[in-house]
Amino acid sequence: MHRISDPEMRNTVVELHTSSPLIDLHADTFSSVDVPENFLKSNSSKHIDLPRMLDIKFKGELFSLFVHPSWGDGPKWRELALAQLNIMENTSTLSHGIFHIVTELDEVEEHAQKTNSVFSLVEIEGLHPLEGKIDSLIEFFARGVRVFTLTWNNSNDWATSCMDSDAAFKGITEEGLQAVKTINELGGIIDLSHSGERTFWDAMEKSDTPPICTHSCCKSLKDSSRNLTDVQIKAMIERQGIIGINFYPGFLGAEKGKVKISDIVRHIEHIIELGGEKVLALGSDFDGVQHLPSGMTNCGDLPFLTVELLERGFSHEMIRGILGSNFMDYLRRIDF
Repeated sequence: MHRISDPEMRNTVVELHTSSPLIDLHADTFSSVDVPENFLKSNSSKHIDLPRMLDIKFKGELFSLFVHPSWGDGPKWRELALAQLNIMENTSTLSHGIFHIVTELDEVEEHAQKTNSVFSLVEIEGLHPLEGKIDSLIEFFARGVRVFTLTWNNSNDWATSCMDSDAAFKGITEEGLQAVKTINELGGIIDLSHSGERTFWDAMEKSDTPPICTHSCCKSLKDSSRNLTDVQIKAMIERQGIIGINFYPGFLGAEKGKVKISDIVRHIEHIIELGGEKVLALGSDFDGVQHLPSGMTNCGDLPFLTVELLERGFSHEMIRGILGSNFMDYLRRIDF
């Protein structure tokens, strides 16, 4: 916060970050944290670490279990995902009560109101480590996973990815529909970032609980298979889901070096124009992307996004919604 030179602006940002609370919906940090100390102490090689989160009043993050498909096969994928979860749990144990894994609304509400405390909802990004087994899905839920991203850039036994050549025609398989039903029954959340278009519509139709998109942007502003069409965005608005805006320059604008923090706001404004003020959230993709917009090097620079929102005329209420209140309201709506 100290890098904001104007004292009045700095005080406003501190107030907004304290009262929101500040929550981000996607980071891959624990896919490459080998020991808890690499998160608990300052770590310049990462976009996120605990000291920087505390410094900017960061309250919560959806930390993902991410296993790249090239890292072995089914059994190896499962082993690696569980290893990441073990590291996350050990990090919580060694944090002296500062870093918490939460699994239900009461815990989220409790830790969102605490000072000097950070919480994590655990997400599994792409369900290929589950090997198409419902028992594995239930096992990961029992271990604390609450958000299930149906695909990564690879299709799996249950659903088709946005990168698949048949993404417009192939969606969720019959076995995948059972997985969706099981996630609903357990009380988990379905994430459609990375999903193919047919997968998206199948999930929107079949899921009892409104799905979310943890880290996606607007296709009409940047033509990428990873981004959402206006029709998809309007469907998310109608179902009262949540869309976390991804910070990756390749999803925000044309050229890596020319994408700025203001481009994040451009995508936010587009969703508001479609009527989606209440579905907006942050979905940075910290530690899952090689580059961030100009002016942002890590989570410690999130206050500059808040400054940009203020300078663009966003009300304090709207900013609080984007920074985390909208997501909290979503959790309350679904009786998480």
